[in-house]
Amino acid sequence: MIIYIIIGYTFLVIFTFIPLYKKKLWSDFWVNTILGVLSLIMAVLISFNVNIPSPAKPLEHFITLILGK
Repeated sequence: MIIYIIIGYTFLVIFTFIPLYKKKLWSDFWVNTILGVLSLIMAVLISFNVNIPSPAKPLEHFITLILGK
């Protein structure tokens, strides 16, 4: 499973990150890099069957804090 993740993210780097770097679109490059690294970490954790808690309850609490009940 980890091989598929590495292959997929290799294509992501080749077709997304490198063109942004060559065009010197630095803000787009860094946003895509950070999001790509976060999704890579999540994909690797999921492939190793690590239990990742759902963000539903904290998001629900945050929204009710902002909007009220």
